[in-house]
Amino acid sequence: MVSTTVQTILDNLTSPDNWTLAIGAAENASLLNLTNSSFVPKINGFDDGPQFPAYIRTPSMVLCSIILCIGVLGNIMVPCVILKSKDMRNSTNIFLMNLSIADLMVLLVCTPTVLVEVNSKPETWQMGEHM
Repeated sequence: MVSTTVQTILDNLTSPDNWTLAIGAAENASLLNLTNSSFVPKINGFDDGPQFPAYIRTPSMVLCSIILCIGVLGNIMVPCVILKSKDMRNSTNIFLMNLSIADLMVLLVCTPTVLVEVNSKPETWQMGEHM
């Protein structure tokens, strides 16, 4: 039964009248707009597509900014204190300084990408192909 259906489809496709119908349908298919982007306002005539709602973007930006500021300040202070005082230079504090520097690098790389991702279209990467 499957082979007869496939053969019928192939026979219909090879007839010249059906090619004209298929080409006409393909030309008219561009007139069908199946996306619903009317919920996104257009600014200056450019359609940015769907974005995260403001009730998600605003708290995310505020929390990420607070975490970034406090994290950078705290993680910069740890090596400064350990390197300034000779009494603080033991193996445990050197390990904590290493963790602090690693955390600082994660904060400086990941938090800005989250801020960019929240403010751009969902599931698009704005940071270039190297990141």
